[in-house]
Parts: sequence; C-alpha cells; structure tokens
Amino acid sequence: MSDGPIDSTVTENTPANDLAERSLLGEIDDRQLILRAQDGETEAFGQLVDRYQGRLFRTAYMILADRQDSEDVVQETLILAWKRLHLLENPAAFRGWVSQICSRRATDMVRRRARRQTDAHDPEDLQLESNGMADGSRRSRVDPAHTTEVNAQLHALAQILATLDSELRVCWVLREIEELSYREIAQTLSLTEPTVRGRIARARTQIIQRMEEWR
Repeated sequence: MSDGPIDSTVTENTPANDLAERSLLGEIDDRQLILRAQDGETEAFGQLVDRYQGRLFRTAYMILADRQDSEDVVQETLILAWKRLHLLENPAAFRGWVSQICSRRATDMVRRRARRQTDAHDPEDLQLESNGMADGSRRSRVDPAHTTEVNAQLHALAQILATLDSELRVCWVLREIEELSYREIAQTLSLTEPTVRGRIARARTQIIQRMEEWR
C-alpha cells in the first residue's frame, strides 16, 4: 500500500472514501485493536476475542481432550488477557502472548487433575468453535460436508494425542497447532530448546506409530 497522497478524485469527505473507511473497520489489524483495548475499549477487545477464541479452544482441546475443561481454559485465558493487556509492550506479540497464557493454563490443568472418563471427543463439540476460527470458518458455515470432515479429523487426532504423555502432547500442540517457534515453546514451558525439540520429535514418532496401529 502506498504512503503517498490520496487520489485527488476522492477527497476525505466524499461518500466513496467514507465507504472505504467503513469497509476497513472489519479488517482492522490486531495492533490497532490492541492499542484501543489497552485504552479500555471493550469493543476492541471483543473483536480480538472473536478472532482468537476458536484458535485458543482448538489448542486447549488438543492438550486436554475435554470440551468443558477446554472451554474453561479459554474463558480463564481471555479474562486474564484482558486484565493483563496493559502489560503487553509489543502489540505484534499478542498472538504468541495469549497462546502462551492458554497453553500454560491447559498444562496446569493437565497436572492438577486426571482426564475425566467421559466421551470428550464428540465431533459436534468442535463444530461451533471451529466456526469461530479464522482458517476456513466461512467455508465451514456453508459446507456441512467439509465441517463434518474437519471435525472427524480433529476427533481422531485428539484421540491419538490423548495417548501421549502430557509433556509431549503440549509441546507438539504448541508447535503444530499454534505454530510457535521452538524458542517460543521453550519460553512458554520454561524448557531448553533442545528439550523442546526432543519432545516434539518423540511426539511425532509416537503419533505416526499410533496412526499405523489404528489403521
């Protein structure tokens, strides 16, 4: 996008320019929303919630394999993020920052309680949350077949991940689902990068083995 002057054929007060400005409101970047939210604008934070709650739920679910626990973690994450948002110095770091809050709370829950012996893998559990994800959300709403396929894949993956040790599962999820770097994962979990790499490698090996066993 050019930083030069606006085309003289459209002035700042024309309806065309106003319409363009309004159209950009729905695509305002995270940085602007975060700065507004840090100033106390709850509507701006609400837009951030809409953008990230689906991703956070997916991360929590892959770690916990339980819908209710995952919803609790996401709610706690968003509340804590709102309370601590003023401490975030770099708005560009918001995604990693809020993901770290979520993963830490999910990891704490894994350590605190044994996974409940209930059917936590109903594909319908993920459908509503998947519709809130940035990736493919519109397609999910208009393509039930695609939604069913995605939920079935998440269901199968969650079952496989549930068989892994929690320390391996958390590292794998942060790398493959949240797409954090090895360094970010190490910082999040207070580990060394070699330890993170080792755990992810072991998790990948076990996942492949489980997939072979289930065929």
